[in-house]
Parts: sequence; structure tokens; C-alpha cells
Amino acid sequence: MSVCTFIAADIPLQEVAPLKEYPIHIDNGIIDDGGADGNFYLRLFPDVGDYTDKKYGVSLEWNYTDGRAEQILNYMRDALEKAESIELWHVWLMSYYEYEESPMIKKRTLSIGEMTIQDMKEMDCADIWNKPDKQLPGRPSFYCLKITR
Repeated sequence: MSVCTFIAADIPLQEVAPLKEYPIHIDNGIIDDGGADGNFYLRLFPDVGDYTDKKYGVSLEWNYTDGRAEQILNYMRDALEKAESIELWHVWLMSYYEYEESPMIKKRTLSIGEMTIQDMKEMDCADIWNKPDKQLPGRPSFYCLKITR
């Protein structure tokens, strides 16, 4: 399993792919994608219903840069022209939870006008396995930003 960041909405969301190929360089175990702002993907996320009541989703495949975050913010602004709200999630992909392992969901609401690239960076860096509850240390934390017009 792995970490996934996705956008959820009640309207269909469009996939996004880089306009050109960007080489990836690996040096001493460090992956460098060149840092080009256009080098990210938004792919359809069919499991959106496992996390939210929104019907449509796209997962974000990227290495964070401020320029990429700004492009994702623009993507979300465009989506909010047709939707009342969208959600940005940062989760651990799991298909089944025991009651004792169910995630702790940390949810916050803000308008798109309030949202900044710093919010995107905090979401990207949020620690899923931060053991927020000392009595139930196996529970992950899921993060959701509900973004309104």
C-alpha cells in the first residue's frame, strides 16, 4: 500500500498529463524529475468512494514544487466553476479496516480564495503514520481539505 493524494468532486474531473516527456535521473538513490512545473499527472481515481461521498476523483502524481502546486490550485479553481465544493485528500491506500485500525480523519474547510500553495505543501508533507492516539498507535491519520467557492 502507499500514500495517495487525490481531488474529489461531484462533477467529472479531467485527467492531466505533462505536455512533454521529462527524464528522471536517479543518483545515489535520489530521484530527480527535473523540477519542471508541468511534470505531474492527474489520473482518474476509481476508488474515490472508499474515502468520501463525492462521485469523481483524480489522483495526483507529483513531487511537490511551488509551481506545480500553483497549477493544481488553478485546476481546482476551474473545477469550482462547476461544483459547489471539492475535496483534497491525503490518505494511505487501504481496502479494509478493522475497527481498531480505522483512520482518524482530520478535516478542514476553506474557500478557494483562502487556499495557498502553503496549504498544498502542508497536505503533501502530512504524516499519515504519526501515531496521533497513544492508545491506538496503529491508526493512520487521513487529511481532507474541503474547498468551497
